[in-house]
Amino acid sequence: MKTPLTTDAAKIDDLTHAARRFRTVLQMFETNLDLLFKNSSLSPVIDHAALATAFSNWRQRFDQTKYLADTNRHDFVIFAAGLMLKELVTAAPLKTQARPISENPVAMPVDQSLSRWPEGYAYTSFCLSVAGAILREMGETEPDAGGPSDDPAFWDTFKENTAESPATAIAFFDLVCGQEPNWDAPDVPWMRKALKAKRVMLKD
Repeated sequence: MKTPLTTDAAKIDDLTHAARRFRTVLQMFETNLDLLFKNSSLSPVIDHAALATAFSNWRQRFDQTKYLADTNRHDFVIFAAGLMLKELVTAAPLKTQARPISENPVAMPVDQSLSRWPEGYAYTSFCLSVAGAILREMGETEPDAGGPSDDPAFWDTFKENTAESPATAIAFFDLVCGQEPNWDAPDVPWMRKALKAKRVMLKD
């Protein structure tokens, strides 16, 4: 899938900590939309109050679980990004609408995957870009943005499942990142396979 924000996000100093500030998140979120919908027939509209709610809820949950970061930093970054995706899906701070032809007479056709669920695709693109940039900053391997997310039908399933249970957004994000999801309790970090295995090793 498209992650146009990754290059810009990687230029932010100490992104690992900067991403915990709403001002930085707002800036990156807006930049990602500008890049993702550039020359598109769709126009993004942000509800800033809803975005602030998503960030506030994410930050509260992040602070409650960040003690697990030292257990497996790579997996925790993926989880934290998936958690942000869950809060974005829940708060729904983005709406897309058809762009008037007069604004962009040479608009390109919308990507099939993006057109299935533009808001969810944009949220995922944002979270994946930030996670990738943070992992790069840490010297870790960035997640592969390919796989199931390139299948338009994936976004139908993603949208349907998160409408019933927003927490499944974390599991779908794991799929996007090429990791094994925990479908039973996707929002419980200590139930993640990578974190559980590492904790057992540390205890031994």
